Amino acid sequence: MASGSMALIQFVRSIRPAPLGSATARLLGLARRRPVEVAEGTFYLSPSSMLGFALLTDTYEPTMIQVLQKHLFPGATFVDLGANEGFFSVIGSKLVGAGGSVIAVEPQSRLQPVIQENLYLNGCYNVRLLRTLIMGAAGEFSLSLGTELNTGSSSVGNPSAVPRRTEPVHGLPLADFVSRVGLTRCDLMKVDIEGAEYEVFMNSGELLREGILKKIALEIHNPVLESRGLSGNDLHQFILSCGYTLDNSLGPWVYVSNSTGS
Repeated sequence: MASGSMALIQFVRSIRPAPLGSATARLLGLARRRPVEVAEGTFYLSPSSMLGFALLTDTYEPTMIQVLQKHLFPGATFVDLGANEGFFSVIGSKLVGAGGSVIAVEPQSRLQPVIQENLYLNGCYNVRLLRTLIMGAAGEFSLSLGTELNTGSSSVGNPSAVPRRTEPVHGLPLADFVSRVGLTRCDLMKVDIEGAEYEVFMNSGELLREGILKKIALEIHNPVLESRGLSGNDLHQFILSCGYTLDNSLGPWVYVSNSTGS
């Protein structure tokens, strides 16, 4: 896109409150999705979204891309927990190849067709898409939806002072999810779930000690946890106590299982 258009999008993205910026983007036609070819593949993007704007101006989370490139290989199994628009699912799909598999987990109903289109555009036929929440316990939850400018900020609970739309989603503990999808080995699990990581992993000690999850690329949302009186360091220490070591050589935290099991 022209530099003037990108400057306008950047301005619209800066409008607060965010719902006003999102409404402005729709009014100006800046939220309309279209296939865009970038270095990582072809993606069905809204230029005003966080992912779309990042890819149209540079790239998106380059260090996480490096993590996938380092830890995935042909035939591997990759789980993308918090897949959002499927960007990392597409990259993972290409890295594991036809002999590997990817499970993309995203609870937002509005993003299901977006992910499916991104998988189709990139010929990713080794990806299984699941709409569910991974939580500390099973049940029905209310998902608070971020605006179209940043769908990745959607979460259980509303960290924003501005009211949000919500939708009901069924939630599963991590161990139940692993059992339900028949996962016997996960070579890499990428986890970006807006603060729910605390309950998910603190209630998954037995699964962690089994070593099924060989490597976990985990984003710990410390400000979200601190606002709830929780400690990201407590979560970090718990994962280490379950038989993992930390590799942060690329920046993002990757927990590596010491288990010698299959």
